[in-house]
Amino acid sequence: MEVFIGGLAIGSIYALLAIGVVLVFRATGVVNFAQGELMMISAYAYVLAADRTDSVALQLLAAILAGAIGGLLCYVVAHVLLPTSSRIGQVIGTISLLVLLQAVARYLFTDIPLRAEPWLFGDRDVEMFGISVAANTLLILAVTVIATGALFYWQGMTVYGRAVRAVAEDPWRAALSGIHVASTLATSWAVGGALAGIAGVLLSPVVGVFPTMGVDVIFPAFIAAVLGGFSSILGSLIGGLALGLIQTYAVVTFGGTFKDAVMFAVLLGVLLWRPTGLLAATAGRRV
Repeated sequence: MEVFIGGLAIGSIYALLAIGVVLVFRATGVVNFAQGELMMISAYAYVLAADRTDSVALQLLAAILAGAIGGLLCYVVAHVLLPTSSRIGQVIGTISLLVLLQAVARYLFTDIPLRAEPWLFGDRDVEMFGISVAANTLLILAVTVIATGALFYWQGMTVYGRAVRAVAEDPWRAALSGIHVASTLATSWAVGGALAGIAGVLLSPVVGVFPTMGVDVIFPAFIAAVLGGFSSILGSLIGGLALGLIQTYAVVTFGGTFKDAVMFAVLLGVLLWRPTGLLAATAGRRV
């Protein structure tokens, strides 16, 4: 049970990043390779805010805002500075931003990890199923479910969320219906960055905060998105949780050396069996 809950917690981090990547990809067709770095700058914002205020709300707000602003920076790079570039050019732009953000973090903070305090329960443990589980592990699971549910509600039940979905489906027709395409695209990038900010708050107390922390989780997040179907938010959630479990049990069974090998073997198997992913969204059009 400890291994199972721990695997779900790791998978929740992958899922939050994967959902942000998929959200942007559905809206713009651009894969944001800087998503992990948005998590990194959010984690630094959380640590810096914790040094200056005891307000948990302000600490969380600082991290989420940092992620959202980072998402808007990615939007500026991909759609304002490179508006006429091909999709691959815009993707390379996000990779350039990845390298730039890492370099800035190294310059400002060095490679020495900073310690981050768990923001709600501290280091408390909870007794359940006859075992002791870290309260913050359960918190990671709960926050991931709440964030995903809020995203589904926003996109399905609010006018602006539906506008974002309409632009993702067909920006030309959405513009004809009066939707401001540029602002909705920017919103998609900002929300994706905010999800990375939430992931940064949840992960930083576990591993610390350092410039390359995003690189360690972004590729598993991409794999989670591919497993679930790169157009499905629910699939990204399921793919992230499943990948976290697979990695954790691989470490327990075979040791850490084979963790990545098992992960990529699963990815290869899914691509051979179902190239579109486990829960690829089916696009429908009204004629």
